[in-house]
Amino acid sequence: MKGYSLFMGLLLLACIILPTHYVRAQNPQIPTGLSAFSLSESAGVNTDPLKVYTYKPAAWQDGRPIVVVFHGLKRNAEEYCQGWKEYAEKHNFLIACPEFTENKFPGVRYYNFGNVIDNDNTGGNVLPQKQWIFPAIDNIIKETKKQANAHKSRVIIYAHSAGAQLVHRYVLLNKGTAADLIIAANSGWYTMPNEDISYSYGLKGLSLTKKDFRNAFAKPVVILLGENDTIRSKVLRKTPEADAQGKNRLERGRNFYKQAQQKAASLDLKFNWQLITVPGVGHDGAGMAKGAIPLIEPLAR
Repeated sequence: MKGYSLFMGLLLLACIILPTHYVRAQNPQIPTGLSAFSLSESAGVNTDPLKVYTYKPAAWQDGRPIVVVFHGLKRNAEEYCQGWKEYAEKHNFLIACPEFTENKFPGVRYYNFGNVIDNDNTGGNVLPQKQWIFPAIDNIIKETKKQANAHKSRVIIYAHSAGAQLVHRYVLLNKGTAADLIIAANSGWYTMPNEDISYSYGLKGLSLTKKDFRNAFAKPVVILLGENDTIRSKVLRKTPEADAQGKNRLERGRNFYKQAQQKAASLDLKFNWQLITVPGVGHDGAGMAKGAIPLIEPLAR
């Protein structure tokens, strides 16, 4: 009888506990502090899940901003998440840093370029849109909001360096956006809104319509540039096409914004972008993040 009673007690306990675990699985919740989650993502060279590192302050609640941070060429998403920890605590932001690994998104073709063409330089074959990786950005935003159980929070994309290359091309080529603000900081070079220059430096061969340009220029975009990002570093692309945009990242960013503004005017389209320069900052992700804070805080609810 004692054995039977013990068995029945354990069975009853299991019945009580299992539904609780089931409910938690159906209603994910990003924990306080540093954490990570994975989401299913078909974009890339394989079907491996995409990992997203997060940092959530204890005081964060739905309505406070969610900042999705895109790393640079080192693919160091966890380090970027750590770097935003101070800002997250001070300003009560939830930080999400997706990791675009070399294994899943190899080379500049899959990360910087968004897999629009079939090589890492320029003038390659344009791939079908279903192979472009830009929709993964909206998938990340959607899943982060789901994991955070957020319904009122606005979402800000902050992307630095190689991440800004991916994101500014997302602005130009993705039809819509799930973000409320897109900040592209210190991109190395740009896809200019010029249909006479081949991708990745221009839009030749992509057959963009006026509606496509309308969608791009209507997005809430800030081109954020470091005042001191003027060094022709080892990793800065120095091809003739890149140098035609400017000799450094500051010049190239200013020219990109100017050409986009002129393209919008030529098509008589609304231009919803801003150009902001951060004083005293060079090619520094943390310093540029600090310059982005005043742009994010007004979006809190």
